[in-house]
Amino acid sequence: MIWDLLYAVIPAVILFLYGIENFSEEVRHVAGERFRTVLQNATKTPLRGALAGAAVTAIVQSSTATTIISIGLVNAGAISFINSLGLIIGANVGTTLTAQLVAFKLTAFAPLFVILGFVAGLIRGPYRAYGKPVFYFGLVFYSLNLISSIVSPLQGNAEVLSLLSMTDSIFAAIVIGFVITNIFQSSSVTAGLIVVMAQSGLITSAQAIPVIMGANIGTTTTGLVISLSMNTAAKRSAVAQFLFNFLGVLLFLPLIGNFTMLIEGIGGTEAMQVANAHLIFNFASATIFLLAVRPFSSLIMRLLPQKDGEIVFVTEHISSKLPEDISQAISLVEQEIVHLLKICKDIFESTMQVAAGEHDMCSRIEHSRDYVDYLHSQIMAAVVSLTNREISVEDAAHVAILARVSDLCGLMAQQMVSMSRSFASIYEKKAELSPDSYRGIEDMASPCRENIEYLINAFPQMPEDVDRNMRSNDELLRWTLNWNYKTYLIRLAAKSTTGGMFSEILFSFERIGSIIRELRKTCISMGIPASALNVPDLIKPPHLDEGVGEDDESKD
Repeated sequence: MIWDLLYAVIPAVILFLYGIENFSEEVRHVAGERFRTVLQNATKTPLRGALAGAAVTAIVQSSTATTIISIGLVNAGAISFINSLGLIIGANVGTTLTAQLVAFKLTAFAPLFVILGFVAGLIRGPYRAYGKPVFYFGLVFYSLNLISSIVSPLQGNAEVLSLLSMTDSIFAAIVIGFVITNIFQSSSVTAGLIVVMAQSGLITSAQAIPVIMGANIGTTTTGLVISLSMNTAAKRSAVAQFLFNFLGVLLFLPLIGNFTMLIEGIGGTEAMQVANAHLIFNFASATIFLLAVRPFSSLIMRLLPQKDGEIVFVTEHISSKLPEDISQAISLVEQEIVHLLKICKDIFESTMQVAAGEHDMCSRIEHSRDYVDYLHSQIMAAVVSLTNREISVEDAAHVAILARVSDLCGLMAQQMVSMSRSFASIYEKKAELSPDSYRGIEDMASPCRENIEYLINAFPQMPEDVDRNMRSNDELLRWTLNWNYKTYLIRLAAKSTTGGMFSEILFSFERIGSIIRELRKTCISMGIPASALNVPDLIKPPHLDEGVGEDDESKD
């Protein structure tokens, strides 16, 4: 009998799983970028994030999909770890819709949705794209109806009742819910099955509640596994989802008897009681954690400390709408460029850490490079919006210079990333930098580091003392580069070097030094009257082929 039951139920469960997975995928496909945009725009406060998470999960019928996308957005820097908490908390509430629909027997309309979705997918027109989501939505509940028809005759079967008696133990029931959810990778599957079994009289609400709790813990496994290859912020979001669900269960365990009495007191069929328990449990847990979101987030950050700050792709000063006052708008763009320079300096410092053997910094460097590209695109959009206004020749020249500075910062970041890859390649090939080589790298890094710091502190001005100090560092870098090229050739002749990789590093330092020099000269041009400037020349690419070895005094 047990084998016959499994033979009948398992295909129906697979059909249910197939339906819910494809329904979620089709909804995201139809929604396109709007799906991510909704999640990004709705996370300014934990409450708004929770409402968005609940709404999106109710639509796609998969808390796993919502949380995985949330973790992915955190990993990409689209939203912060703190902002992801609302989405994660709300996702658990949204996933209760499946159980409610089953409990109120709205699944009877499932065949109609299957037919409508199939027909809509065949007819050419604007609504064809909605055919598949409607079809799979119907398939989800049609498969549940199929499961219900299979298990209904088993109400009095001794073998089945003996098997289900394991749920009399609270902890065994939690484990069962956890295991089923991990097998099918969906708490909606577990909740749907439990409600159907309650409808058929196979399980009571008292037995079902712990299974539902176990399902809540089980749904966190996917996020934890996926986050292993992601950055610390994404790992924090995955751990937050696990702790939110796990601690929620722990909070309810001592009260499970009273909670069961409350659910039974509300009334309704066994199926309705299970669905209500699912909803109330998740809603209460969400409310508790939303009220305690600050200490909860602090706990996660202590459990997973982050060596470097989290990178979130937002601007610090400019926005899509700049002030009407041109001077204020230009000032905001200048401040954003300072922010851009600081990110470049962070990339440089991280690159030096890779040179010291900290390979785990490579992913952060790549992420920071993407952030530089994002900031550059936002600065250029602001520059374009300013040039579309009625502005003076002086302001137009100033804005053109700001565009050039932003371009140069992007180029500098690219060279730094290229250098970090050269360092990583050396260690990947089991080679090592000799003490002399590493010392030479530090000698070249020092003037570059100081000059970037000078730019950050002085921009958009270039006082005479800063100019003088940066020139001195240029000279130091020039001398150090020439010395390292000479010693590199000696080691190459003796076959005691890492080959062409070290020459690539020297070349990157040369390019970085050249770009910094161009930035210094560009800052100087900001103090020159617009009438004396050739604005088109200001937006040409830097002459990087000149190298840092050329005497450029006459060009300044």
